[in-house]
Amino acid sequence: MRPFDSALAKIDILRHDESVHIEQQQQQNPTDIQLPSFWSLNGLHARWADPLFRKMLWNVFLLSCSWSLGQAINYIQVSTTTVAAKSFTDSNLATIPIGVMLLIGTVSSIFLPRAIARFGYRRPFYFGALMGSIGAGLSIVAAWYKQYWLLIVSSGFLGGQLPCTLYYRLVALQFSTQEFAPKAMAMVIAGGCFSSLLGPEIATHTVNMLSKPYSGAYIATLGEFLLLLFLMTIIQFPDTNKKCAALIPSSSSMTRSSNSGLDGRSIFVIAGQRTFLVAIFIGFVSWSSMSIQMSATPLAMTGFGYSFRQVITAIECHLLGMFVPSFFSGTLCNWCGSRLLMVAGLVTQLIGALLLQRNIAISSFNVGLIFVGIGWNFGYVASSALLMKSHKPEEKAKVHSIYEAITMLSITISFFAAAVAEQSLGWKILTGRLVAYYLVTAIVILAIDTTFVFYKTRSIKLEINET
Repeated sequence: MRPFDSALAKIDILRHDESVHIEQQQQQNPTDIQLPSFWSLNGLHARWADPLFRKMLWNVFLLSCSWSLGQAINYIQVSTTTVAAKSFTDSNLATIPIGVMLLIGTVSSIFLPRAIARFGYRRPFYFGALMGSIGAGLSIVAAWYKQYWLLIVSSGFLGGQLPCTLYYRLVALQFSTQEFAPKAMAMVIAGGCFSSLLGPEIATHTVNMLSKPYSGAYIATLGEFLLLLFLMTIIQFPDTNKKCAALIPSSSSMTRSSNSGLDGRSIFVIAGQRTFLVAIFIGFVSWSSMSIQMSATPLAMTGFGYSFRQVITAIECHLLGMFVPSFFSGTLCNWCGSRLLMVAGLVTQLIGALLLQRNIAISSFNVGLIFVGIGWNFGYVASSALLMKSHKPEEKAKVHSIYEAITMLSITISFFAAAVAEQSLGWKILTGRLVAYYLVTAIVILAIDTTFVFYKTRSIKLEINET
């Protein structure tokens, strides 16, 4: 009987294993099924058959268009308002209007995520576009009557839209799966490829369109805001009161603890995490080093005798460098990890800064600004992706508030300081010494921290468990 009993035992074991296997299959999340590579024809075909995927792509595309319009507006301000202010007042005050715009944007970025959590996405984005429309109207009057103080006031209203534009990339995460999240964010930022040509070209062809210089560019800005309002109407924003399946799942450091409240952990606890600090630090460095060079470029080039058309071409090269890498930076982030991509971004920005101080030839400006833009893209995409690993879903609003406020603060400081730094230090010292030393310090800090994390985790993609 023993062989018969052993045979029955084997059958029972097989049935038990089979039942466990079936139960595991039933509990498996459909989104966890391994699909072919996204960029392969089979992968695209398999995903396109899913109506939710098509809906996601449509909304991400609309967000990309919105980002493109918002950035085009910003670059019209950078290329036009700085030069207009220089013609209205002293050169040292030329970047003050842009600085005020960014200061208002910094303050607004603190409240925007909380407003979204309370009212949803549509109404805060409407409000930002309406503020920008008022600012564009006041800018037309300021340019018509050459009123420097009114240009500052109008720039403040324009700052109300700025954090909304930057937030579009984070909204894309609400539509996407974990696998597609970096690509969705990069696709939105890629919309800047169009704005990199749209904004400066609009400024070039409309700056003298009317009898009063610069007023035509601001009329075009008003039209872009109206188009932006239309896009906010047709985007299918998710309900913020429901838990979206698209929210990025937390890492092991984000496991819900028993003592967490409805709002999650204190911001001081979150801010003490290595992952959060690194994401904030690289976001600050990437934005500030890029902004001070971009904002000082029109002043330096006009000082060296270059025409407005040549200044616009240099800005276009820079903007293409900022946004073209978005077509593959999301894939790079998945492939090599956020930290390595951040290191690559800072090194690329350093190369750009060194190229800018070689000489004052137009080629040095164009090529140097391209490298600065590419480095910014890598740092920005990677730090945004790393930030997602530092908080739980219920902590998203306050973490994003802090991140957006700090990055906006870095841009504000850079634009306020750009004119004075360029006039007092000179272009070569500003880029070759000040910015270069700043980037070298950041690279050393990030390299040491990345080496430590790799030593602990033995992986370039994992973070240290900080719970």
